[in-house]
Amino acid sequence: MTAKASGYVHETYVAPSDHTFTLPDNITYVRSTEAEGLVQIYLRDLSAPFISLERHSRCLRTSPHGLVNDDRAVSSPAFLLKVVATGSEVSLSDVWATIYAFWIRRSEQDVVPLILDSDSFMNADEILAYLTSTGLAFYPPDAKTRFELLLVRASFWQGAGAPTDSHWLQSIIPHPSVSGTPFPLVQSFTRGEHVLTTHPLRPPKPAPGSVIYSRFIFTVKEHLRFIHIDANNPAHFEAYARWQNSDRVNVGWKERGPDAKHRKYLADHLADPHTLGFVIEWNGELAGYGELCWVKEDPMSTYVGGLGNYDQSQSQSLSCTVISPNPALGTHLLIGEEKFRGRHRFTAIVTSLRHACFLRDPRTETVVAEPRADLPIVQQLIAYLPEELNREFELPHKRAAYVVMRRERFFQAAMLN
Repeated sequence: MTAKASGYVHETYVAPSDHTFTLPDNITYVRSTEAEGLVQIYLRDLSAPFISLERHSRCLRTSPHGLVNDDRAVSSPAFLLKVVATGSEVSLSDVWATIYAFWIRRSEQDVVPLILDSDSFMNADEILAYLTSTGLAFYPPDAKTRFELLLVRASFWQGAGAPTDSHWLQSIIPHPSVSGTPFPLVQSFTRGEHVLTTHPLRPPKPAPGSVIYSRFIFTVKEHLRFIHIDANNPAHFEAYARWQNSDRVNVGWKERGPDAKHRKYLADHLADPHTLGFVIEWNGELAGYGELCWVKEDPMSTYVGGLGNYDQSQSQSLSCTVISPNPALGTHLLIGEEKFRGRHRFTAIVTSLRHACFLRDPRTETVVAEPRADLPIVQQLIAYLPEELNREFELPHKRAAYVVMRRERFFQAAMLN
């Protein structure tokens, strides 16, 4: 093996004292300010604070109880969550947006003590039940009242408590209004040239043109979206064909050809239940194309082995694949527009791809990639994301690097700002 197995260095993001961003619906704005330990959140009126979080004299233990010895346990000051706009009703969506803005400012902390100001919230009991029943927060053993909690960052980024219209996954299947559980485990089977396996039946895809994933990227200050590619949309098809016919993209994808070839490729993938093609947008501008794949029934699984039902995979513009356990997904990615290349955009896109994989099914435990072993993207992946280079292995058409991202590690260390 010629490449390093790891090399990720987490970059600290420091939010400005005053900044505004859009929620995943790409419509609703949230503003937050911070000065001398006081964080203020502006929701409906961006000129007047709605909710605040201010440092409190009370400290709560943030080290895992029952695991860390008392002599090295850490306690941290709590933040008091209170309503600033007196007499205003606070919805659960308001609370989620507030937590979103707060975690962007505390992205280096795994848990933060929180005290819910029951006097200022007219629906304090409802909010308390929301925080604890969704897993956004839990009661620490040293709590003295039921309003003392620990907020959990990993829970938030896993979608805990996210309102349906503000979830990073914009086309959830099955929709929460129809079913409160993930798509059921129903045994299915695939037989192909390189695949012979049982695997879970996959959920239907959202309609072409549907937004799959949406998130504001703070390091770039732009909104990123993945949209199910629609070959009947002239803008989608023209951009896809132009990208595939470019010299740079053709090095990795080798899909150069006439329109008829491109239409057949997209039609075949639309009909294939294990892949989902999408275009990438930055602030509404088309930037690239990618694919999510369930890996258990993907040819990669035949050559790697040991992949779970929900593992997923994803590939970069120079050819790379990502997977995770149990119904598994994979992806391929190309950045077709030169102005949307660069480290920060690359990191944001591949991080978002993995985020989408983990969110699509809570049973997904691993996301993997299989770029060509001699390409620079291998070192980029392990330098810019908290994943590991497991080994190199042979495919019929290339020698590949097997890159692995594990769920717990992703939500602990990935740059989601």
